[in-house]
Amino acid sequence: MNIDEIINILETKIPFSNITIFNLISAIVVIILGYIIAVLVSRYIRKAMLKAKMAKILAIFTSRVIKILLIIFVVAIGIGFLGIDVGAALISVSVVSGFVLGFAFQETLGNLAAGFMIAITKPFRVGDYVDIAGKSGSVNDVGASITTMTTVDNKRIIIPNSKIWGEPIVNYTALGKRMIDMTIGISYSDNMEKAIKTTMNVLKANKKVLDDPSPTVAVSNLGDSSVDLLVRPWVNTSDYWKTKWELIQQIKEAFDKEKISIPFPQRDVHLFEKK
Repeated sequence: MNIDEIINILETKIPFSNITIFNLISAIVVIILGYIIAVLVSRYIRKAMLKAKMAKILAIFTSRVIKILLIIFVVAIGIGFLGIDVGAALISVSVVSGFVLGFAFQETLGNLAAGFMIAITKPFRVGDYVDIAGKSGSVNDVGASITTMTTVDNKRIIIPNSKIWGEPIVNYTALGKRMIDMTIGISYSDNMEKAIKTTMNVLKANKKVLDDPSPTVAVSNLGDSSVDLLVRPWVNTSDYWKTKWELIQQIKEAFDKEKISIPFPQRDVHLFEKK
């Protein structure tokens, strides 16, 4: 087969169209090479953003958007080789693909958009203990579409980002200090000043309790069965739970030593004899 025969074959038109075999092969080659280039470019952008210490989720989202845009551009060029008006084709492809993708991947795109906002605002980071979407746990991974957490009893929770964004987020470990909020009841027959002083001595004796902000002990309520003391010491966030458990035990032991009672709930019942 000589060159002329090859040229004749390539210039042969596909039945029922004005598209030649050469145009078809050129379009296929352009689309394949363009797709490979789009993948390589998106990977390079992702690595560059991660190397620049940008948020992982932001790097993933940006690289995916660029990949999609490049693929659409490449497909438009490939269609141009088929003799179709690129502008009209690009608009048609964009409209149709936008409708199809928007309908079929509505939740996925919503998760990606929510992940993008989480990456920008950074309401929590990996390792933070948070309360999100009604679930509490330590954040293991913040992905482009999902966030993974582990509960205190070692359960894995996977939450779509769209369920997180737009809902209240409580981050317990974002700040360096936390206040322990406790209420302890004493009997009405006990000396309130003595109870306050005893409690304050326990707080000051615990090395994990911070001096600044200073701890607070005050009468907060006159309950049905007890005089309630409000106890609010400040600790480093990492010491929160351990210190709280220590203080509960230490205050109880100090009250026992000082003969300060913690009353059980009680109710006075008056009986009247019917005459």
